[in-house]
Amino acid sequence: HFVMVMLAKNSFPLASPASLDFSLVLCASSVQLLLDTHSFKTTLLNLPSVGAAVQRKAPTSYTKIVMKGMAKAELILKVVMSPHDLGEEFVKSYLKLLEDPDVANFQKVLEMKGLKRGEVHTLLDIFKHHRSSTSDSSGAAAGGTGGGAPEESGSRIRKLERLIKKNF
Repeated sequence: HFVMVMLAKNSFPLASPASLDFSLVLCASSVQLLLDTHSFKTTLLNLPSVGAAVQRKAPTSYTKIVMKGMAKAELILKVVMSPHDLGEEFVKSYLKLLEDPDVANFQKVLEMKGLKRGEVHTLLDIFKHHRSSTSDSSGAAAGGTGGGAPEESGSRIRKLERLIKKNF
C-alpha cells in the first residue's frame, strides 16, 4: 500500500492524496506488470540459448511450459485490469478468460484488484450465484443432445465410457 501511495504522489504531484483515484494507479500498475510479464516470458524463452556458442531454438516442451505458465499470468493480470463496476460482466469475464470456478481463486483476484470489503462481498455473491446457476444448467444440458461447452462434452464422454465398461 505504501508503494502505491508513493507511486501516486510521484506520478500525480498536483493531486491531493484525498483526490487520488487508486483504481487508476492500480490499473497503471497492472499494465506495467503485464508489460513486465511479457518481457519476462521473452527472457525465459531465450534462456536456453544464452551463453551458447551456437544459437538454436529452445526445446518444444520447454517452450510449451513457458508459454502456458506465462499465458495464465497474463490472463490473471488482464482480469485484474478489467473494470468491476458491472459485477455480472466482470464475473463473466473472469470465468471466460480463466475458466476457473474456484471461489478462493476468484477471491485472490479480487484482493489483487484492491477492492473495498463491500465490493468484494458483492462480487463474491454474484460469482457464487453465477457459478451455481451455471452448474445447474450444465447438469440439465449434459443429458440432452447437441454440442455444448467442453465441460459438457467431457461429462458426456465420461458417461459413454461408463456405459461401454458396463456393457462389456
